[in-house]
Amino acid sequence: MEICIIHGSPRRKNTYAVVQEVKKELLRLGGVQFTEFYLQEEQMNFCRGCFSCILGREKKCPHAETIQPILEALLRADGVIFATPVYVLDMTAQMKAFFDHTGYFFMVHRPYPAFFQKPAWVISTAAGGGTREANQSVARILRYWGISRIFRTGISIYAMGWDGIPAGRKQKLERRLQKTAGKFYRTLQKKPRASFRTRILFAAMKRIQRKDSVDWRYWKEQGWLDGKKPF
Repeated sequence: MEICIIHGSPRRKNTYAVVQEVKKELLRLGGVQFTEFYLQEEQMNFCRGCFSCILGREKKCPHAETIQPILEALLRADGVIFATPVYVLDMTAQMKAFFDHTGYFFMVHRPYPAFFQKPAWVISTAAGGGTREANQSVARILRYWGISRIFRTGISIYAMGWDGIPAGRKQKLERRLQKTAGKFYRTLQKKPRASFRTRILFAAMKRIQRKDSVDWRYWKEQGWLDGKKPF
């Protein structure tokens, strides 16, 4: 099984340390390999709002050379992990800049069928609060990609760093990560079913497709306007 990990941190500190714990447990469970992207190293430019992708020309995006390899890895993977520290109660700018390039495959436009068939895990860390808000932001975007089963882990460090967490509390956090890793692993094995929310959202997006638009033609080619579903 292949897992694609997207790192949104400009540093390899607390969030990175948590991901290493997650990887260690998934490797212990067996049969997994990782493809990882560090967005701070990927020249993650801000979306220019040129509408190329919305109009069906995503390969003409000025940043396609950076974005498309990441998307291909996400589509190929059996499961995906998004990891970000909390900056001012939300995901990092690098992570948001990446997501800004994905609007064209939101469910209202041209969603990729593969995303309906895989789980995601959103991980965030903060010195204090804000992990809930950051995780909600990422999870909301992933739901519009078509992903139904989304695990969330937010960790407030309350220390100078991961290595500064008192031993007893760190052990509790590690057990929590191991437990969620087990759930994520089992979901990878059986592949998640579309949630009721995803089914309702898909039905609503189907109703608003406008004939002969780029999106309508895509939905028609997929067979979704004639009763077929991606889940």
